[in-house]
Order: sequence, then structure tokens, then C-alpha cells
Amino acid sequence: MDLAWWEDCVVYQIYPRSFQDSNGDGIGDLQGIVQRLEYIKDLGVDAIWLNPIFTSPMADFGYDIADYRSIDPVFGTMEDAELLIEKAHGLSLKVIFDLVLNHTSDKHPWFLESRSSKDNEKADYYIWSDTVPNNWKGAFGGKGWTFDKKRGQYYFHSFLPQQPDLNWRDTKAVDSIFDEVRFWLQKGVDGFRLDVINSIIKDASFRNNPKILGSRPRPYDMQRHIFDRNRPESHSKLKLLRKLVDTFPDRMLVGEIMVENPGEPELAASYLGRTGDELNLSFDFSLINTSFSAQKWQRSAKRWYEAVGRHRTPAWVLNNHDVSRSVSRLSNNEDKARLAAFFLFTQRGAIFIYYGEELGLRHSFVCKKHMADPVGRRYWPFHKGRDPQRGPMVWNVGVNHGFTKGEPWLPFVKRANWYAVENQEIEGNSMLSFYRSLIDFRLDEPTLRRGVCEFHEQKNPNLMVFSRTLGKNRMLVVLNFSSQRLSVALG
Repeated sequence: MDLAWWEDCVVYQIYPRSFQDSNGDGIGDLQGIVQRLEYIKDLGVDAIWLNPIFTSPMADFGYDIADYRSIDPVFGTMEDAELLIEKAHGLSLKVIFDLVLNHTSDKHPWFLESRSSKDNEKADYYIWSDTVPNNWKGAFGGKGWTFDKKRGQYYFHSFLPQQPDLNWRDTKAVDSIFDEVRFWLQKGVDGFRLDVINSIIKDASFRNNPKILGSRPRPYDMQRHIFDRNRPESHSKLKLLRKLVDTFPDRMLVGEIMVENPGEPELAASYLGRTGDELNLSFDFSLINTSFSAQKWQRSAKRWYEAVGRHRTPAWVLNNHDVSRSVSRLSNNEDKARLAAFFLFTQRGAIFIYYGEELGLRHSFVCKKHMADPVGRRYWPFHKGRDPQRGPMVWNVGVNHGFTKGEPWLPFVKRANWYAVENQEIEGNSMLSFYRSLIDFRLDEPTLRRGVCEFHEQKNPNLMVFSRTLGKNRMLVVLNFSSQRLSVALG
């Protein structure tokens, strides 16, 4: 089969602040990533995905963009970004940038002009109302509507007040958004991860979200978000975006889909389009929210495969910058983490791994006093923020572990020397060696990357057995989720 590169790829996610610091300020940057490209290439992956690197006030660490066409000085310059793309392509690595198209920073020129009056050229680029029209909340706390004294109206924000939502119902706003996408496509970026892309269209009548009974720490979770996201018009907008991206050869879109419940694979799959004409890939986070069990993981995987179907591509993920690291979720049990990785790399489709996952990296400990994440600062101790899973990469043993010559912006994981790349590269049975072997094995076996997956029911609840079939080739995978030796009858 002649597949596009993203249909069976392995993508390595980099949180730029935490990967490699090249100038000693304690914060990772683009030149640091360039310095580590050989390591990434040796890992065997096909692409890198960078969290936002654009100019930003950093109210939400780059997810509040003030200029889509410039690089924030903390990460470097446009020349550094161009060099990174060039060097990565020279190593046959694709480059995926994180684009936030649901909202901008309140410091973005579009918003500054939009708030200046009710009749300026960009007046309708954002969502404005004379009153607070409904009960919509902000995901990071408080009401979703903030009054702007200069314009004399309220504007809507799905997250922080510093992150006003763009109005995708305005044709001129959409044209401007597409121009920003086109700019980076012309720079040679191979794809985009689209942040909360199912939130781009809101209900035109501003209807109230239905309330949910019970008590939850975050008011945002006390509503069913049926009117501030997942509106039917979102699909038509994504079809237009896909048409733009398809005018550039070999480019892709992967979307983050905000969900109501821990696992909604059917919703995630719907943004691929019925004929595959919307997103190329979308994330389903069911496995992240499923307890470690052969039966539960099998049910979750089957549901994802069924939602996607055979003619679209599933994307698989166990970690990212917003959720707890999988090893920590698995009670710091490395054997469980290895089995989870084996499961991941034996699935059909695209595989996404998070920096440090290949080392078995656990959480860093971040106390409330040093918490940087706005979610953690507001909801501690109910939500301890996302800083722990964003700790610095551990390269070497010794002071600052090869990450920086300065003071790191977040603390390292405890016993950091244990996880260091330097140590793991000389150990034949290290987690790093295991990941490299898995990726090599997957690369050598087209059946694993592309073959149909069929699960085989087992009497023992601790066993998962599935086959992968491609043409006349068939492979059988047997996973033991227990700590005991088990036998399986194959027939």
C-alpha cells in the first residue's frame, strides 16, 4: 500500500521550554532542539511536534499567541525556526508545529483593533456581546465573558481572559487565520497540531449550556458543553482548512478534540470527516483515562478502531504536556510502562510519544509556591497543575543534567541521574534501548504499521491477544497484564 507518511508514522512531541537550553537562561529553545536532532533521529521516529513557539505574553505558556508569524525571543528567532526545519528535513524528519486557532492573546494586533471600536475592520474577529448572554464558563476558572471598558462590550474566552476566542463565523477572520496557516506551509512546515479545534464554532444564539447535577471542583465541569463547542458548522470550516493544506504536497493536520467524558472516540473520529476530508488525524485520549487492565484497554482500542474504520487512520497516544506521565499513572512500575509501550507500537496508524517517555521519565515534584501553570495555581490541591509532566529532559549525570548551564525553569525529576540518556545508552536493557528496539521492529514490519487488527477474546482477564494481518502476512501479539506467568491456547 502506498500510504501518506502520517498514516503509519511515529511522532516525537517536544515541549520546547523543557527539552534543551542553548543559552543558559534555564529555558529550552530552538537552537537546543537543533543540537539534539541526531538523538531524535537515532531514536527512529519520523517526525517532531513542537508545542507553540510563537510570540506570546506566556499567560498560558504559548497557547496565547500574540503574533503567528514571529518566534518568541525566549525560544529564539525566525532564523532559528528556519534552521530547525532545514536541519530536520536533512535528517528526513518531518516538522509539525502547534497552532492555536480557537483563540489568540489579548495582546494580538487583531484583538487590539477589534476592541478599539464596534465598527473597525476587525470588529467581528472576536465574539462580542452587549451583555453576559449565557452561562458559559472559562476552562481555567470564572465566567467565560469579560467586560472590555474600551469597547464597552463583553468578549468570550474559552480559557483565560487573556485568551479571547476568535469568531470563525466571520469570513474575514477566517481568511486571516488561513493566511497565517499558509505562511508556515510556505516555510516548509509539514503539518500542524491544532489546539482544541472542535471549539472553533459557538452557538449563534448563545444558548445556555445544560447544567450537570452533582459537585465538581471546577465550575466548567458542571455543564454539558454542547453550545460552546462541537457545533455542526465546525466541520465545514475544517473542510475548508483541509482544502488549503492539501494545496501543499504531503502536509497534514492532527487535532486535539476536547471531550465531555474521559473517552469519546466517536466524537474524535467525526472530525476526520466521513470521507476523510477534514483532519488527517485526531487524538482519542481514552487509553490515558483507562485503568491498566487487559480487558479495559482492549475495549477502548476496539472502540477507537470501530470509530475510525478501516479507511481512516487512528492516532495513538499515552502521554502529552496536559496529562500525567504514563509511568507515574502506572504507580511508577517500569514493567507496566514497557507493556504499555509494546501495546502502543503494535497498533495500526500513527503513534505519538512525549519527550522523556522513552526514558521512563516520571513526574517532577513542583510545590504550590513554584507552580507556573494557571490551572494549578487556581485549583490547587484539586488539580495540581501540569508542571510536573513538563519537567526538563535529563541528558547527562551531574549538575543540571546537560539541559542547561543556568537555573532550570522547572525542577528535574527525583533521582534524575537514573533516567539520564547518558546512562541508558550504555545499558542494553534500559527503557531507551527498549523504545529504540520497538521502533526499529515496527519499522521493519509493515504488518504492524498497516495491517488490520483483530482482537481474540480470552478467558483469562489478564491476557490480551490480537492479530495483525496485511495481505498474506499475519502476526500474533500476546500481552500479559499481570505479574504472573500465564499460558495461552493458540488456535
